[in-house]
Amino acid sequence: MTDKWKWAPVKRIKEAADELKGLIRAKYPDAEFRLARAADDRDAWNLWTVVEIDDPDEVNDLTRDREIDMLVEEHIPLYVIPTRRSQMWLEERVDAKRHVR
Repeated sequence: MTDKWKWAPVKRIKEAADELKGLIRAKYPDAEFRLARAADDRDAWNLWTVVEIDDPDEVNDLTRDREIDMLVEEHIPLYVIPTRRSQMWLEERVDAKRHVR
């Protein structure tokens, strides 16, 4: 018999998002966030992170190890998506068009 995989509850996902926000804000205090379910996977969550830096991937360097630990150890499918303000606007437009059809 195998154990059934069970994802963390939404409350725990929100707590995990707050933890990741804290890691990011420690280096980028002006960062802005939006937590949303992933458009392509109802079990996954995206923490959209707006940072005005040249290389937004620097944000992933801060959170990558913790994201992996959360997924493997706590079954929290939460992914930080660093963007610049202009990219965030574009992503919201693309997402809105998907829902209109």
